[in-house]
Amino acid sequence: MATIDLWPGDRVKWYKVEFTINSTWQDDTVDLWDEDNDVMIENVQASELEAI
Repeated sequence: MATIDLWPGDRVKWYKVEFTINSTWQDDTVDLWDEDNDVMIENVQASELEAI
């Protein structure tokens, strides 16, 4: 399994939209906040993200 080096607070793109990582989990998923910190998207596969 490849290690993905993402941390809470990192900015990433998911489906061409920028988000901030809120939490990282041992199952290689992350929780994302939208730009205004209004909506949290949970359980996104880290492999789907692009670090910016």
